[in-house]
Amino acid sequence: MPLEQQTEEQIFLAAQRVFQEKGFAGARMQEIADEANINKSMLHYYFRSKEKLFLEVFRSGVKKFFPQLVAILSSDEHLESKVTRVVEFYYAMFKNNPYLPSFVIHEMNQHPRRFKEFIASLDIEVPARFFGQKNKEVESGRIMPIKPSHFLINIVSLCLMPIVARTMVQTLFSMDDRAFEKFLEERKELIPALIFNGVQQ
Repeated sequence: MPLEQQTEEQIFLAAQRVFQEKGFAGARMQEIADEANINKSMLHYYFRSKEKLFLEVFRSGVKKFFPQLVAILSSDEHLESKVTRVVEFYYAMFKNNPYLPSFVIHEMNQHPRRFKEFIASLDIEVPARFFGQKNKEVESGRIMPIKPSHFLINIVSLCLMPIVARTMVQTLFSMDDRAFEKFLEERKELIPALIFNGVQQ
């Protein structure tokens, strides 16, 4: 990898860590430069403004959430298998990017128009295949009538809530970091069963 590209990647990863932990308002360019082990003038050479650098990080974060979800829902797998894969995908992503969910949700709420425009540019839609599979399960009598939007949001919210509310969960149940990680592993196994037990006729 050329040195210039390597430096840009180094800056981006440093900015990702700082922005995800502190958000746009709390982050400082000097802090990002220090995290990347470069001087501030070099940081401005590669990314002329905090806003430009932030948008790059934010777009990268959003892309981790949605396109992969759509890819799983579009697959030929059985509905139960898809639910399990969605849960496994999100927990693997949260493990590697613990501040990402709170970061995306906070900035999405702070700048809803920017978020909507960016999602529109990705041309993301919930796949018709997923709707069809869910409807087939309802028609067969295996699950209760439920809108696909409710079904999908149930899955995503069960994954997201403990991550976004980590401090509350750890405080409420007296968990240290290791206990919290074990708690998430337990939920990864539990959520698919909760989803289908909750909608069975």
